[in-house]
Amino acid sequence: MPQPTFPLYLFPSLANFPPFLRRSSTTTTAPPPSSPAKPTHPTSLLSTPTPSHLRCSTCLSDLCPATSILSKGFNGRHGRGYLVSPPPPTSLLPAASRQQHQHQQTPTTLPNTLTDTPEPRTLATGPHVVSNVHCATCGRMVGWKYISAEKESQRYKVGMYILEVERVGRWVGWEGGEDERGEGWEEEEEVVEFDSQDEDECEDLFEGVWTVERARERRREKERERKREVRKEGEGGKRERKDSVVGSLRDWL
Repeated sequence: MPQPTFPLYLFPSLANFPPFLRRSSTTTTAPPPSSPAKPTHPTSLLSTPTPSHLRCSTCLSDLCPATSILSKGFNGRHGRGYLVSPPPPTSLLPAASRQQHQHQQTPTTLPNTLTDTPEPRTLATGPHVVSNVHCATCGRMVGWKYISAEKESQRYKVGMYILEVERVGRWVGWEGGEDERGEGWEEEEEVVEFDSQDEDECEDLFEGVWTVERARERRREKERERKREVRKEGEGGKRERKDSVVGSLRDWL
């Protein structure tokens, strides 16, 4: 029997037809097809659960999650640059596979990148040894990696990367898809950046314990302390003005 040319849902229900037009038949309910077994190993390291990440602007290869951004205030060869740290392996794996990789060593490279031979270079912050970093898919240079620094104050950047804002873009999506606008590219997002002028944050970074949550909580505590100091100063000023007014009234009387 040929298949109907129109979808069945366009036809009225059989309940609306007279009884003599209905044809009885025995309906056999087939068991639902079994769902394919889920793979025990991740099929791609790019199936990241992170909703926002940096991509090569040329071929859209994933480079790192946005949570790896430590600062957006650095300078690259072509304008602004992101200071990023290599992401932990679990941030690039599906949730079901993270426990199997929890004991892996701290990563030292960005995914989907190739690193050139280290070379000395004088940057705005002093002499460094750096390696140019290229996208492994299209070959375009996207930034560099800090290998060593001559100044003690700049050695916190060793092992980290500068990604050129002009060469990468931030992609926002959920469940591996695009955002609601359909574009996926995000111009700016409010993120907590590493503050190289803060001694506490520099110490945390040297010890390897700096995190966005830790920095955010410390800054909130400092802001609360600052507001308390301002409130105390305001109350002290009001008290002084009140005493001054009372003294003036006494002198006048």
